[in-house]
Amino acid sequence: DVLLNIDKAVKSVSDEINQVATASEEQSSAAEQISKNIESISSVTQQSAAGTQQIARAAEDLNRLTENLQNLISKFKITGNSHSIKQKDYATVKEEKHYKVAGNGRLVKH
Repeated sequence: DVLLNIDKAVKSVSDEINQVATASEEQSSAAEQISKNIESISSVTQQSAAGTQQIARAAEDLNRLTENLQNLISKFKITGNSHSIKQKDYATVKEEKHYKVAGNGRLVKH
């Protein structure tokens, strides 16, 4: 009778040890997954920072180009009524609609 009780207790303890081992494996797997997710977040953060730096450089370049364009435009003077187009000029503009810019930058007939 005592031996049966000991046998039951040993089986119970063995079952509990197996449950603890299974739970430990699950925790280890979850911790590994969390670690991988943190690495992924870190990688995305670094990529985002690099992208932000590229955007900042592009904005600076665009600002310099804008200033350069403003300097170039300021050298031109517009006199008279700039909204009026002579009939001859209008015909030239109308004809130019039949052209397009090729990959080499030249106008080609459309």
